[in-house]
Amino acid sequence: MGLLTKQLCWGLLMGLGVPMFILGIATVNLNFELNEADTFAGIASLCVLPNLLLFFGSLRKNNEPFAYGVLASSILWALLTFGLKLFG
Repeated sequence: MGLLTKQLCWGLLMGLGVPMFILGIATVNLNFELNEADTFAGIASLCVLPNLLLFFGSLRKNNEPFAYGVLASSILWALLTFGLKLFG
């Protein structure tokens, strides 16, 4: 068993892709400037909420590697929003 299994990679991809898609739709619909870092960071942190459904759904189906990938991507999103709040 390798470190990066196929299910883990899919979890990372889905965990990063779904919030990025929602963030793209939110930025188009809300039409705010990207220099407003606090607003962008707040919306970016709310876009990670569907990862909860992915995480708990995959745990319910006993698909732990996928859940670990979603969890790792959620941690990356948390670091991104922390960096935006701290430096933005």
